Amino acid sequence: MAALPALFGLLMAVVVTGQNLDITPREAVRRVGDDLTVLCKVPYPIDACRMTVGTTSYRLIPNNQEEEIVYAGQGLQHGECGAHIKHIKEEWNGNISCTLPPQTGQIEVIGTMRLLVAKAPANPQLISPPQPAFREGDGFMAQCIVPNGRPAAKITWYLDEVQLLAGIHQPVITSEPGSDLKTISQNVSRTLAPEDNGQKLVCRAEHEALDGPREAARQLVVHYPPKRLESGPITIFGLKLGGEGRLNVTIRANPAPTTEWTVGDLVLIPPRSNEDGSITALEPLHLGGGFYNVTLVLARVAKEDVERTYYLRVTNDLGREEFAVRLSTMDEPAARKSKTSYLIIDVYGVELETGAIVGIVIAVLILLIAIILVVFAKATGRWFFAGSRGRDHTKSSGESTPAGDVLLESGTLPSRTSDTESAAGQRSRLSALSARVRAVLPRGRDRVQATEPIPEVEDKALAEEKKGVVYAELALGDQNAEKPPPPSTEYAEIVYTDQPAPVKEAKE
Repeated sequence: MAALPALFGLLMAVVVTGQNLDITPREAVRRVGDDLTVLCKVPYPIDACRMTVGTTSYRLIPNNQEEEIVYAGQGLQHGECGAHIKHIKEEWNGNISCTLPPQTGQIEVIGTMRLLVAKAPANPQLISPPQPAFREGDGFMAQCIVPNGRPAAKITWYLDEVQLLAGIHQPVITSEPGSDLKTISQNVSRTLAPEDNGQKLVCRAEHEALDGPREAARQLVVHYPPKRLESGPITIFGLKLGGEGRLNVTIRANPAPTTEWTVGDLVLIPPRSNEDGSITALEPLHLGGGFYNVTLVLARVAKEDVERTYYLRVTNDLGREEFAVRLSTMDEPAARKSKTSYLIIDVYGVELETGAIVGIVIAVLILLIAIILVVFAKATGRWFFAGSRGRDHTKSSGESTPAGDVLLESGTLPSRTSDTESAAGQRSRLSALSARVRAVLPRGRDRVQATEPIPEVEDKALAEEKKGVVYAELALGDQNAEKPPPPSTEYAEIVYTDQPAPVKEAKE
């Protein structure tokens, strides 16, 4: 019984799998006939290098490079055991293992990597609804299957030459029991639009064993009612009076539409002309992709033709669309800029983009702010209005001019500034003001002299004396004794400038 543990310990000492072993690569996919290099390495010198490929074990010697599988690496003393396989065979698909025995001791290290010998899958299969045509807005689903590849193939969906990214489902990979061949399948779903009509849905399979991708495809047929390419009335420019005029309207429809022109009371269904042949309606011309060119020909453009409106009705099994067409002898305006995601406003034929709109708004705001500041400065006497307001205040504050004029200032002070004033203070100020007025009024002698005839020789001297006399009259209005004075204070100030003394002395 003691022999069993000893034997088990011996086996564990003889073979240790993966201990301190670095193997490169861990997995590789190669086609038949390709080459492959596998390198196993340990951090100590080894005694030999053995490599098992398929069912055969090879002892690799660094100096022997003539075999199908030869040694690769820097040498056994560096702990490297590598194999260079010159030509991959189909039967070598599976694991490749390396065994590295040390120079001393009985411990061998074994490493394993996975080699997939690529096998091309079968052709892709596209499974879709059997109906030949669909309508706009229908839901469409298709499945692509690529069977029996090693490894599994890669599926990519295209609509014509444009890769589809939306509506792609996760791929599903399966395999048959006991087989390493893989089958991959993937679904795609889509809501059909008019743009899908006539396009080819492609399932493309790519694989390492294929020289190029393989495809399975189906063309989509989508029916939809007539659609206009531009909104609103249509104007045909560049026509000349007296010349031939062609009214061309491009529409989109599937199936093919029928058309009907209405000119006044005349109704034309192509191909048809009026009685004198001056107006002809042509059959719709298919331009491809569901686009049609509908034309009405005027043999000679007259003034009344420019003034009238032509009506076009386009109909198919799914609906109809009506157009209003007008003529113009003016040249066609410059091509409109393409409408992208940014904002464009069309004002009287002038298109304004986002930058121009923002600039106009900013300019208007600046102008409004400037007007508000000017009004505020004018009202408060600030900034560039400060000088003129100072001059006005000087004149209204009672200062005398050089000519000796008396300036009066009157105003109403807010009640808040006179809250501490009493009625007695108001009367005292009025008394003082009356005294100052009486002081500057002319004396009685002066009034008598002013009424008596004065010799002409004294006119000049009297005029010089009267230059300093100022007449003022203060009307205080009726006072109601029972009603108290208002809270505001009415006041006036008279400033009088005396004349020089020598003038009065000369007169006396």
